[in-house]
Amino acid sequence: MKNINIGIVNLLISKKLKDSYFNNNLIEESKGLTTQFFDIIKNSPILQLEFKVYDNIENKNIENELIATRYIDNNIKLFEIYTNREIDDEYKKLENFLIEVDKIDLNPEKTKLYESIDNLIRESLNDYNNINVDNIHESFIVVLNHIKSNKKQLVENIELNNINENIIEIAINKFNEKYDNLNESDKKLLKKLIKSSDDEKQNLLEEYKKDNLIILENIHNDNIKDKILKTIQKIKEISYNPQTINDDIIGLHELKKELI
Repeated sequence: MKNINIGIVNLLISKKLKDSYFNNNLIEESKGLTTQFFDIIKNSPILQLEFKVYDNIENKNIENELIATRYIDNNIKLFEIYTNREIDDEYKKLENFLIEVDKIDLNPEKTKLYESIDNLIRESLNDYNNINVDNIHESFIVVLNHIKSNKKQLVENIELNNINENIIEIAINKFNEKYDNLNESDKKLLKKLIKSSDDEKQNLLEEYKKDNLIILENIHNDNIKDKILKTIQKIKEISYNPQTINDDIIGLHELKKELI
């Protein structure tokens, strides 16, 4: 079994959450694991600190080696009030999360980083006679190199882009199951909303505004003239708002259906 540390557990749960997008049977299990994990963290000052330090180091980018070294040292130093035995006692609370860890392929670079952080914490708390200098040096180099060259945000964006299309397809399939009674025009619009970017939605909004205005301006009926003018004015006043864009587009879609 891989060494227990909070980074490995977090990585395992994150992977299960991603997998749950593709397997309905895993969704509730993954939610339950996440809730259990954070409940344990919230009730353990040691694990809270460790979670914070792992997050600090994993997400930090400092190209200057001296400053990066100071940053690592300052994070590891936060554990000096604890002992390895106390950390071991808290780690026992995480054992249930690692039952199947050997069956799952985890990101080797992240696993190496987490193990290196754990080594630095553990060695900093060892008695002088038990310190493994080679272990400290090798682990420190791994962590230092990560901080100096960290491009985590870029990597995450690539990973999200890779799974984005699959998640969209799943969302559309679930949508089709839930809204099977809608007509093709409605389905086509809602699928478009699922796939569209903010810019595309803004263009779609303007397109629907234009279509409705053309239809309304070509209606010649004195009995509803005031109503038409008010509707035209209301449509012209609609502006892009990311919080209401979907509802605005759907509203204009429904109006267009009524007008045609």
